[in-house]
Amino acid sequence: MKNRFSLIILLLFPLSFFGQNDLSQKQVLEDYTIFKEILLNGHPSLYEYTSKTEWDSIFSLFEQKDIKKTRTSNDLFKSITSIADNVKDGHLIIHHPKMDIVPPLFPLLLKIIDDKLYTDTDDFGIPVGAEITSIDGKKSNILIQEFLKYAASDGYNLSKKYRQIEKEFGILYYYEYGEKESYTVKYSVNSSELRTIEIVPQSFESIGSRYPTRNSHFAMYHRNTDRVEHFKSTLAQKWPFVYYIDSIKSGVLTVNSFGLDPKEFKSRLVELFKEIKKKKVTNLILDIRQNIGGYRINAINLFSFLTEKPFKQRIAESTVTDTLPKERYVIHSMSDYNEFFKTYFVSADQEVGRWILTKDHAQAEMIPYKSPFKGKVYVLIGGNTFSAASAFALNAKNSQEITLIGNETGGGYYFHRAQYSALYELPNSKVMVRMPLVHMDKYVLDKSVPKGSGILPDIEVEQTVEDLIDGIDSQLDYIVKHLNEKQKKHGNTLHNR
Repeated sequence: MKNRFSLIILLLFPLSFFGQNDLSQKQVLEDYTIFKEILLNGHPSLYEYTSKTEWDSIFSLFEQKDIKKTRTSNDLFKSITSIADNVKDGHLIIHHPKMDIVPPLFPLLLKIIDDKLYTDTDDFGIPVGAEITSIDGKKSNILIQEFLKYAASDGYNLSKKYRQIEKEFGILYYYEYGEKESYTVKYSVNSSELRTIEIVPQSFESIGSRYPTRNSHFAMYHRNTDRVEHFKSTLAQKWPFVYYIDSIKSGVLTVNSFGLDPKEFKSRLVELFKEIKKKKVTNLILDIRQNIGGYRINAINLFSFLTEKPFKQRIAESTVTDTLPKERYVIHSMSDYNEFFKTYFVSADQEVGRWILTKDHAQAEMIPYKSPFKGKVYVLIGGNTFSAASAFALNAKNSQEITLIGNETGGGYYFHRAQYSALYELPNSKVMVRMPLVHMDKYVLDKSVPKGSGILPDIEVEQTVEDLIDGIDSQLDYIVKHLNEKQKKHGNTLHNR
């Protein structure tokens, strides 16, 4: 039981033990200056969404006004988070300082639908699907807006931000408003008159133990009465797995992560596609809605099973530094940056302040598997689809034979920043900054997509409040109904002939 809850907590909040300590103005200025210099000297595309003039104003505001109100590590964390949000980079992540004790938190598990908050479980006397209109007098739309800065995403994307707010609502409330003895919650059921309830905070572990019971994990849709077991075998399952819907001659291949050993990942794909071929399914539904990325080669290998032609992912990669900025404050990196730079950018063209690589190191890998799947492919995407998973989704988007269903991905369409990341710890506050150092421009066919978008679905399917209450997987259900109708129509056509 303990291991089960530990797994859930790790899935919820990696690096999630929080601290706060008083800081002098000198300490605040030192930490802020380090952070500012890391951004200015290392981020590969700081001015893509925010101009230099705008950045000057952002920095000036903090240095002349906000710094005077910054007295604790939590204050500085909030300020740095707000500043970093202007980069609009899903790989630029600000972590709260760690500590041993996690305070009791706001306990409701919530879902964002149409920019409103709804309960995702049937707890504390509030039925699932009830609209939460305010907490402690703060309207829900205001809370969502306040919490957006804590959730990094590429460009102007909100779907990733919403998914993270749903997952971390309790701790984000703590970040923003501090510890509370109780919460006054106003809510309505089926648009009825407002009701008010007092809710006391719960322990981090208690909230984590209820996380698998969310209606939006769709245990009811899959007729599984054991919600915890359903969660463990689906959303928490790290390795790819497949199940079949015989009525529509379809297989559903779920790939929740690319962050797995590439050799083992490829081996499992080979076995899964052998099984899929043996089942003689007509349609393959590939679910990457929970896939936040990982090793790029895994995304490449997966796509190789779905195409009969060589494919591309990137047209250029670039960096603005040949040395790691403020290296003395780095507490973790993937490798020595100097060695990485010398090896990776050895053939790069140098411009003023930038090294540009136009040859994709992985291009030779982007060829079809010897016997790829030949049926119809549908790919389910959403806000959690990020990094290497978004790159995979873009390959699917570039393919006319594949249909994307769901919501905009959290990873950018035209470019993203990653490849090499360094984790910094600011010396006084212990705020941590994870920053990517390489900018990747992607290979795209449709250049009409607005800048700042994620990969957009061909068919957008949003979850409704009614589906949340009934535990229906709106997006998968859309495909199932579509294929049922298609099968019926095809059957009637054959009959008429």
